[in-house]
Amino acid sequence: MIKIDYEECAVCEQCLEMCPEEAIIKKAFKVEITEDKCTFCYNCLDCCPVGAIYEED
Repeated sequence: MIKIDYEECAVCEQCLEMCPEEAIIKKAFKVEITEDKCTFCYNCLDCCPVGAIYEED
């Protein structure tokens, strides 16, 4: 499962742009991952400039 550390997230929206499935959405002052849309391509992990996105078992 892909998770976001909201204390680290800068809400730069790079993950939104890189997600081919549009599984990441912006809500107010944060981004969220829609788990049922995520295909685990890891584009969001690779592009996050602050390392706020991570995989959790």
